[in-house]
Amino acid sequence: MKKEIFKDVLLMTVGAFIYAFGINYFFVGNNFADGGVTGVSIILHYLFDFDIGITYAVINIPLIIIGYKFIGKEFILKTLYGTVVTSIAFKVFSGYLGPMDDKFMAAVFGGILGGVGLGIMFASGGSSGGTDIIVKILNKFWDVSVGKGFLAIDLIVLSALGLLFGKEIFMYTLVGIYISTKIIDKIQEGFSKAKSITIISKKSVEIKDRIMKEVGRGTTIIPIKGGYTYEPKEMIKCIVSIYDISTVKKIVRTSDNKAFMYITDVSEVLGEGFKELLN
Repeated sequence: MKKEIFKDVLLMTVGAFIYAFGINYFFVGNNFADGGVTGVSIILHYLFDFDIGITYAVINIPLIIIGYKFIGKEFILKTLYGTVVTSIAFKVFSGYLGPMDDKFMAAVFGGILGGVGLGIMFASGGSSGGTDIIVKILNKFWDVSVGKGFLAIDLIVLSALGLLFGKEIFMYTLVGIYISTKIIDKIQEGFSKAKSITIISKKSVEIKDRIMKEVGRGTTIIPIKGGYTYEPKEMIKCIVSIYDISTVKKIVRTSDNKAFMYITDVSEVLGEGFKELLN
């Protein structure tokens, strides 16, 4: 238990510092902003020279209090820690700015680092506060989907950014946010892409034995019945890496060229033969 808590705290800390560095160096350094509370803090910094870290913490305080009442203790405690460490990280990196001639590359790399940082924080079960709290409340009491909640809040912040600083800054910031969300999704889903293979054949035992021997992957056989003939059949299910696809296809083709097979994407596989379940 203590080991898991230490791991979560460590991941949240590392994620917060990566996020703050990416936003400060690439976004603030090139006069971009961000969505949510971070975006509001950056806009206030541009307008009134407010410290981003302090502003970020001040805006989050009432949100955390509201969240503690309406969402729950465990999430809010992690969010409180995430908010504090993110605010500190913004303060630490406040002088690290990287103005670039190529604004598009600044948006890309800022989005990548921001996404990696937030993705690590989310993977540890925490968050950086702000928008996450608002969205969870909207979802809980008004059934607003998480995606729509984030989109609505980010659009409000980005619209203010565009009106105040022009469409070019708005567009570069939008590019960065889009890349950031894609990176977050990738970290949440996992980088180790795999494939799920379903095979229906009269030679299921032969195919199953060859897959286990030649590919080294486990299989599951499920009894089924044809919808047209009602003929009893067997269906083989197995999960393989993308590098094993061609071998499995060859096995099926040479064992039963009348077999039926389909392959689907699997974003993440946990368990024996793949990534450890505890990770």
